Amino acid sequence: MSPRTKEQNEAIREARIRQILLAAADVYLTRGMAFEMRDVAAHAGLGYGTVYHYYSNKYQLFRDLLLSALDAAADLTERALSGRGKARERLRTLAVGLLKLWVEEPMVFILYKMASENFHQLPSGSAGELPERFEAELYQPVAEALREATGDANALDAANVLIGSLIGSAGLWLYHRQAGMDAERTADLLFEGIARQTDDREER
Repeated sequence: MSPRTKEQNEAIREARIRQILLAAADVYLTRGMAFEMRDVAAHAGLGYGTVYHYYSNKYQLFRDLLLSALDAAADLTERALSGRGKARERLRTLAVGLLKLWVEEPMVFILYKMASENFHQLPSGSAGELPERFEAELYQPVAEALREATGDANALDAANVLIGSLIGSAGLWLYHRQAGMDAERTADLLFEGIARQTDDREER
Protein backbone atom coordinates (compact mmCIF):
# COMPACT_ATOMS: atom_id res chain seq x y z
CA MET A 1 0.00 0.00 0.00
CA SER A 2 1.44 3.34 -1.02
CA PRO A 3 1.71 6.08 1.63
CA ARG A 4 -0.95 8.80 1.70
CA THR A 5 -0.22 12.03 -0.09
CA LYS A 6 0.01 15.38 1.69
CA GLU A 7 -3.38 16.31 0.24
CA GLN A 8 -4.96 13.08 1.52
CA ASN A 9 -3.53 13.66 5.00
CA GLU A 10 -4.89 17.20 5.02
CA ALA A 11 -8.34 16.00 3.91
CA ILE A 12 -8.34 13.43 6.73
CA ARG A 13 -7.26 16.10 9.22
CA GLU A 14 -10.03 18.49 8.13
CA ALA A 15 -12.65 15.74 8.27
CA ARG A 16 -11.51 14.72 11.77
CA ILE A 17 -11.63 18.31 13.03
CA ARG A 18 -15.13 18.75 11.64
CA GLN A 19 -16.19 15.48 13.29
CA ILE A 20 -14.90 16.80 16.63
CA LEU A 21 -16.55 20.22 16.22
CA LEU A 22 -19.93 18.72 15.34
CA ALA A 23 -19.73 16.42 18.36
CA ALA A 24 -18.75 19.32 20.62
CA ALA A 25 -21.79 21.33 19.47
CA ASP A 26 -24.13 18.42 20.23
CA VAL A 27 -22.55 17.84 23.64
CA TYR A 28 -22.80 21.56 24.49
CA LEU A 29 -26.54 21.56 23.80
CA THR A 30 -26.88 18.79 26.38
CA ARG A 31 -24.37 19.81 29.04
CA GLY A 32 -23.37 23.43 28.40
CA MET A 33 -19.77 24.36 29.17
CA ALA A 34 -19.72 21.71 31.93
CA PHE A 35 -18.83 19.16 29.23
CA GLU A 36 -15.46 17.41 29.28
CA MET A 37 -13.20 16.49 26.39
CA ARG A 38 -13.96 12.81 27.01
CA ASP A 39 -17.66 13.60 26.38
CA VAL A 40 -16.76 14.97 22.96
CA ALA A 41 -14.56 11.97 22.17
CA ALA A 42 -17.32 9.53 23.13
CA HIS A 43 -19.96 11.40 21.13
CA ALA A 44 -17.67 11.57 18.09
CA GLY A 45 -16.76 7.88 18.39
CA LEU A 46 -13.08 8.76 18.73
CA GLY A 47 -10.37 7.93 21.21
CA TYR A 48 -9.71 10.39 24.01
CA GLY A 49 -6.14 10.87 22.77
CA THR A 50 -7.31 11.61 19.23
CA VAL A 51 -9.34 14.63 20.40
CA TYR A 52 -6.40 15.84 22.51
CA HIS A 53 -4.16 15.51 19.47
CA TYR A 54 -6.12 18.34 17.87
CA TYR A 55 -7.18 20.35 20.93
CA SER A 56 -5.36 20.64 24.26
CA ASN A 57 -8.47 21.81 26.14
CA LYS A 58 -12.18 22.41 25.67
CA TYR A 59 -11.82 26.19 25.45
CA GLN A 60 -9.38 25.96 22.56
CA LEU A 61 -11.79 23.53 20.89
CA PHE A 62 -14.73 25.84 21.48
CA ARG A 63 -12.95 28.90 20.15
CA ASP A 64 -12.24 26.99 16.92
CA LEU A 65 -15.89 25.90 16.83
CA LEU A 66 -17.11 29.50 17.19
CA LEU A 67 -14.71 30.82 14.55
CA SER A 68 -15.86 28.14 12.10
CA ALA A 69 -19.48 29.04 12.90
CA LEU A 70 -18.79 32.73 12.40
CA ASP A 71 -17.38 32.12 8.93
CA ALA A 72 -20.50 30.16 7.95
CA ALA A 73 -22.85 32.81 9.38
CA ALA A 74 -20.94 35.66 7.74
CA ASP A 75 -21.19 33.94 4.36
CA LEU A 76 -24.96 33.49 4.77
CA THR A 77 -25.44 37.08 5.96
CA GLU A 78 -23.50 38.49 3.03
CA ARG A 79 -25.44 36.43 0.50
CA ALA A 80 -28.84 37.21 2.02
CA LEU A 81 -28.46 40.93 2.64
CA SER A 82 -26.59 41.80 -0.55
CA GLY A 83 -29.33 40.34 -2.74
CA ARG A 84 -31.98 42.23 -4.65
CA GLY A 85 -35.37 43.30 -3.39
CA LYS A 86 -36.64 45.32 -0.45
CA ALA A 87 -34.63 45.32 2.75
CA ARG A 88 -37.52 43.67 4.59
CA GLU A 89 -37.49 40.71 2.19
CA ARG A 90 -33.72 40.40 2.40
CA LEU A 91 -33.96 40.35 6.19
CA ARG A 92 -36.62 37.67 6.04
CA THR A 93 -34.40 35.63 3.72
CA LEU A 94 -31.61 35.92 6.27
CA ALA A 95 -33.92 34.93 9.14
CA VAL A 96 -35.14 31.81 7.32
CA GLY A 97 -31.58 30.97 6.33
CA LEU A 98 -30.32 31.31 9.89
CA LEU A 99 -33.07 29.13 11.34
CA LYS A 100 -32.36 26.41 8.79
CA LEU A 101 -28.60 26.70 9.27
CA TRP A 102 -28.93 26.49 13.06
CA VAL A 103 -30.83 23.22 12.75
CA GLU A 104 -28.26 21.79 10.32
CA GLU A 105 -25.23 23.27 12.09
CA PRO A 106 -25.98 23.82 15.80
CA MET A 107 -22.54 25.36 16.27
CA VAL A 108 -23.80 28.47 14.43
CA PHE A 109 -26.76 28.72 16.82
CA ILE A 110 -24.33 28.38 19.74
CA LEU A 111 -22.29 31.29 18.33
CA TYR A 112 -25.34 33.57 18.31
CA LYS A 113 -26.43 32.46 21.77
CA MET A 114 -22.97 33.01 23.23
CA ALA A 115 -22.67 36.39 21.50
CA SER A 116 -26.01 37.44 23.01
CA GLU A 117 -24.47 36.63 26.42
CA ASN A 118 -21.25 38.50 25.59
CA PHE A 119 -19.26 35.24 25.45
CA HIS A 120 -19.23 35.16 29.27
CA GLN A 121 -18.94 31.35 29.30
CA LEU A 122 -15.43 31.57 27.88
CA PRO A 123 -12.46 32.39 30.13
CA SER A 124 -11.63 36.09 30.35
CA GLY A 125 -9.66 37.20 27.29
CA SER A 126 -10.05 33.92 25.40
CA ALA A 127 -12.79 35.13 23.06
CA GLY A 128 -10.17 37.02 21.03
CA GLU A 129 -11.63 38.70 17.97
CA LEU A 130 -14.99 36.94 18.22
CA PRO A 131 -16.96 39.87 19.78
CA GLU A 132 -15.62 42.39 17.28
CA ARG A 133 -16.16 40.13 14.29
CA PHE A 134 -19.69 39.23 15.40
CA GLU A 135 -20.52 42.91 15.76
CA ALA A 136 -19.05 43.90 12.38
CA GLU A 137 -20.00 40.89 10.24
CA LEU A 138 -23.29 39.66 11.72
CA TYR A 139 -24.92 42.31 13.92
CA GLN A 140 -24.27 45.62 12.15
CA PRO A 141 -25.42 44.35 8.72
CA VAL A 142 -28.78 43.42 10.29
CA ALA A 143 -29.07 46.81 11.97
CA GLU A 144 -28.24 48.56 8.70
CA ALA A 145 -30.84 46.57 6.78
CA LEU A 146 -33.42 47.39 9.46
CA ARG A 147 -32.55 51.10 9.15
CA GLU A 148 -33.21 50.82 5.45
CA ALA A 149 -36.44 48.89 5.98
CA THR A 150 -37.94 51.06 8.73
CA GLY A 151 -36.34 54.45 8.24
CA ASP A 152 -35.32 54.39 11.90
CA ALA A 153 -31.92 56.04 12.28
CA ASN A 154 -31.30 53.99 15.42
CA ALA A 155 -32.30 50.45 14.49
CA LEU A 156 -30.24 48.75 17.19
CA ASP A 157 -33.30 48.01 19.34
CA ALA A 158 -35.01 46.34 16.39
CA ALA A 159 -31.85 44.36 15.62
CA ASN A 160 -31.74 43.16 19.23
CA VAL A 161 -35.40 42.11 19.10
CA LEU A 162 -35.02 40.30 15.78
CA ILE A 163 -31.83 38.42 16.63
CA GLY A 164 -32.98 37.69 20.18
CA SER A 165 -36.33 36.38 18.95
CA LEU A 166 -34.64 34.09 16.44
CA ILE A 167 -32.31 32.73 19.14
CA GLY A 168 -35.20 32.14 21.52
CA SER A 169 -37.37 30.47 18.91
CA ALA A 170 -34.62 28.14 17.70
CA GLY A 171 -33.46 27.38 21.23
CA LEU A 172 -36.85 25.93 22.15
CA TRP A 173 -36.41 23.41 19.33
CA LEU A 174 -32.71 22.67 19.61
CA TYR A 175 -32.43 22.29 23.39
CA HIS A 176 -35.43 19.98 23.50
CA ARG A 177 -34.22 18.00 20.46
CA GLN A 178 -37.47 18.59 18.62
CA ALA A 179 -37.52 17.98 14.90
CA GLY A 180 -39.52 19.77 12.27
CA MET A 181 -39.09 23.45 13.05
CA ASP A 182 -40.86 25.38 10.28
CA ALA A 183 -38.34 28.13 9.47
CA GLU A 184 -40.65 29.86 6.99
CA ARG A 185 -43.59 30.09 9.41
CA THR A 186 -41.37 31.14 12.31
CA ALA A 187 -39.86 33.93 10.22
CA ASP A 188 -43.32 35.07 9.07
CA LEU A 189 -44.52 35.33 12.67
CA LEU A 190 -41.46 37.36 13.65
CA PHE A 191 -41.73 39.64 10.64
CA GLU A 192 -45.36 40.63 11.11
CA GLY A 193 -44.29 43.54 13.31
CA ILE A 194 -41.57 44.64 10.90
CA ALA A 195 -44.07 44.44 8.05
CA ARG A 196 -46.48 46.75 9.87
CA GLN A 197 -43.71 49.23 10.62
CA THR A 198 -42.47 49.34 7.04
CA ASP A 199 -46.00 49.51 5.66
CA ASP A 200 -46.79 52.47 7.92
CA ARG A 201 -43.62 54.18 6.74
CA GLU A 202 -44.47 53.63 3.06
CA GLU A 203 -47.98 55.05 3.60
CA ARG A 204 -46.70 58.29 5.15
